[in-house]
Amino acid sequence: MILIGKINRSMFEAEFGKLQTDEVVLTEERETHIKERHPQDHILFDKYCHDILTAPDIVLCDGKNDGTVIMVRKMPDTNLSIVLRLALETDSKSLKNLIITFHRLRERHLKKLAGRNKILYMRE
Repeated sequence: MILIGKINRSMFEAEFGKLQTDEVVLTEERETHIKERHPQDHILFDKYCHDILTAPDIVLCDGKNDGTVIMVRKMPDTNLSIVLRLALETDSKSLKNLIITFHRLRERHLKKLAGRNKILYMRE
């Protein structure tokens, strides 16, 4: 497990309740997934991951997966997203906030996601 960074807990706790930690980790298995399934995006992950976690432009609840959010950073040519499983107070005590995947999002797809999922945060 690699410690990637920290998130602002207050951005999530109004919706999900108390989080166990503000630490965000990436497992080897999830890193391999990103490299294999989104190889062209892995360089962007290394470069922008910290920025997305600490200063996202949009945060959406993932309506399909409990305790999961989609954090988005808008870029001039594309949007970058991290799907993050939060370590909720009701989860096993050993869990940390876990990056599930990272990839680019077209503007059209982002609009669909924002229409279908609750917006927790949007930068003004």
